Amino acid sequence: MKTLRHLFTHYGSLGGVQSIIKAHLEQEEVKQIPSSLVAFFDQPNSLPLDSCQRVQGLGWSGWTTLAQARRSLAQAEAGRRHHTAIFHDLWGLGFLADLVSCQRRVGAIHSHWPGLEFQLKQVGHLLDGVFCDSQALADLATEIVPTLREGRAIHLPVPINTCPPDLRGRRDSLAHRAIRLGFVGRVDFDQKRVERFLPLLKTLDQEGVPYTMEFLGSGNAEPMLKKQFKDSKDVVFHGRQSGQAYWRILGQWDCVLYTSDFEGSPLAMQEAMNAGCLPIFPKIGSGGDLVVQQVFPEGLYPPEDWAKIAGCLQQLRRVPDTKVASLREAAVRQSQSYAKEAYHQKFSQFWDTVATKTSVAQNFDFKPNLIRHIPFGILRRCSKRHLLAHYG
Repeated sequence: MKTLRHLFTHYGSLGGVQSIIKAHLEQEEVKQIPSSLVAFFDQPNSLPLDSCQRVQGLGWSGWTTLAQARRSLAQAEAGRRHHTAIFHDLWGLGFLADLVSCQRRVGAIHSHWPGLEFQLKQVGHLLDGVFCDSQALADLATEIVPTLREGRAIHLPVPINTCPPDLRGRRDSLAHRAIRLGFVGRVDFDQKRVERFLPLLKTLDQEGVPYTMEFLGSGNAEPMLKKQFKDSKDVVFHGRQSGQAYWRILGQWDCVLYTSDFEGSPLAMQEAMNAGCLPIFPKIGSGGDLVVQQVFPEGLYPPEDWAKIAGCLQQLRRVPDTKVASLREAAVRQSQSYAKEAYHQKFSQFWDTVATKTSVAQNFDFKPNLIRHIPFGILRRCSKRHLLAHYG
């Protein structure tokens, strides 16, 4: 029987990768494919109740050493054999691959993180295939790892939840009101670079753009932003929301903004577009660029060019209402192609390709050394280029 074993750092926390993994776990219900996940850093008692049968938290922390981690995973995998093991964001592939018994080994690349090229050069030979959330990432993988050509590296569009039609709010004309801007996703420094909203909003103020700015989500940068904007009536923090509350907020925004240095094709951006938001996104050579180019090319801006965003918003406020409405409809149509059923179908085709072709993944032989006694947290601080440094 074909079985899938997913491996990643977390499952219980907010984030696009967690949503993607959830869609894969649902394969068991949709396609009758037994699927399970090892969540390295989640505590066993912290996982969502609806996933407890298929998700196993190992309870690692920044103080866990490589030796302890390997013993923990070996115990979790004892007696198990899977058809395919999927290492999400390649995390752990370079030091855990030999502990997971499987016929095929696959990687998932959900964003273009710093050091990805270096990581692919180091561990790409351990893979039979890789799926990525943008064509740019799939092309990069095949360029660096030649064995991943001929259908073994694909762009797999991020699966999204879709907005209930009645919650796509009817927006009033932009001509005589403040434009409603939003950010949805992890409110963090490392990937999302949300601290850049400070100079961005300052520029909007200087350029006289009437706006409200809303943050939907949580993360390590949230306290700093709340402190910086504590006296502003134009900035709102919703925290984490779900269900109708989540869609009701997205359904009222005019635009969704990102200030990242690296992204794939953000799941949260696609969901905001499905709620009728127009995307504003940096030109960083990612899948997100291509999405915005197809829907609202005026929303692409050179990284950190806040004046360009201000000009885009001012121009949008002068566009006829019928044109704005057609842009929103285009955003909804484009995001609809990322619905979960399309995702499941394309993944199944990719998986069949990998399964029917001869395995090209090389065997992995872990060589113990002194590094196995150093905690993950210290390793991460010591070297951003080390394979253990990437936490997904």
